[in-house]
Amino acid sequence: MLIHIRDHRRLVLAGLGALLLGTGAVAFGVSTTLPDAAEWPVRQVVEPVESSLAPATKTSASADFLIHQSQLIRRDDSLQTLLQRLGVEDRDARDFLASDAASRQVLLGGSGRLATVTRTPEGQLRTLTARWVDTNNQRVTRLMVQAEDGGYRSRLEQPEPRRLVQFGAFTLHSSFYAAADKASLPDAVAAQTVEAFSGDIDFQRDLKRGARFSLVYEAFELDGEVLFTGQLLGAEVQNGRATHQAMWFQETGKAGEFVSLDGESQRRVFLASPLAFSRVTSSYGPRIHPVFGVQKEHKGTDYGAPAGTPVRSVADGVVSFAGRQGGYGNYVVIRHPDNAATAYAHMERIAVRAGQRVQQGQNIGTVGSTGTATGPNLHFEHLVKGVRSNPTRIVGAPSSTTQSVAQLPSFLSEVKAMREQLGMASTVSLASAQ
Repeated sequence: MLIHIRDHRRLVLAGLGALLLGTGAVAFGVSTTLPDAAEWPVRQVVEPVESSLAPATKTSASADFLIHQSQLIRRDDSLQTLLQRLGVEDRDARDFLASDAASRQVLLGGSGRLATVTRTPEGQLRTLTARWVDTNNQRVTRLMVQAEDGGYRSRLEQPEPRRLVQFGAFTLHSSFYAAADKASLPDAVAAQTVEAFSGDIDFQRDLKRGARFSLVYEAFELDGEVLFTGQLLGAEVQNGRATHQAMWFQETGKAGEFVSLDGESQRRVFLASPLAFSRVTSSYGPRIHPVFGVQKEHKGTDYGAPAGTPVRSVADGVVSFAGRQGGYGNYVVIRHPDNAATAYAHMERIAVRAGQRVQQGQNIGTVGSTGTATGPNLHFEHLVKGVRSNPTRIVGAPSSTTQSVAQLPSFLSEVKAMREQLGMASTVSLASAQ
């Protein structure tokens, strides 16, 4: 009887399922009366299969797999700490660098230089380069160290950067320098822009909100990286309803200068600032004295700049005083042909002497914090018959030594190209202003 029930189990279960469906109730589960799956019959089938896959090629442990890594050299670096940060664990390389005069001079000669190595995963050095840039002379020097014939060889080279012409544009919303910073405009280009228009625009008072600057300038690139900028080639300022344009022009055999696109010189009797790039930290007039904490009349303009920044004479003249003077610290006074004088205080170093004749733009010392000063800055004064006046009023008068270049063939060709470039830069300016 038991055998008969097992033989007809499927029929019974099918009938039960139909009954449940007919009543509208369905339940799903696993019956505990079914045989264990482990007891079901198993049959093994073996058939030959041809593989179309090629056998994997083993990677040689000695295959060249190189790592490129860069670090900026720090002030407190030794050869060992620098190489460790670069992942170099190579005693022979370290010994060579320690004994090689050129390598020691470059790697331990100053912070901020970029060192790059190519090495194995185990830290064996293949190549090392270290580069530094002299922005004042627009010169690049590079150390090259290379593994060669079981040892190392070094050389110093001066690669020639590639000259580029770049456009810059920004819209003024607060101050000129804040807008230039936001647009990532190089400091030296911003300073030249001020100089180019110093006779037309008072950058502290005349610029209106929404003024647009369009610039064309040199940049120098090496290995895909812009290392420094050069000359401002042309600029346009749209300030309210007024538009000012200037370009750099150098006549053969003569010094270059900024001229208008009509060929008139932009050179003025006085430079706009005694520093190539700086920020006015305190203007002429009443203020709370930063040291004494009381309101006093400020008889000059203070320019904030790092210690050691070169200070230049704003006009031709003769040094009437160069030395230490009370709260002014290291102090220089230069008398100019119009019987006015300019004075420069708190300098770290003085580079001129009394009685020396200086030219406009000549280096006369460096920024410091000597005398009564809270930090590195240059206090700049303008004196008329011994009376200190507002230094911002000295700019504007054109130089009597300049001549128009409007009819020179070389100028006519250059100004045509500059008008086109400024037109392109202007479209960048308009796009960035949206």
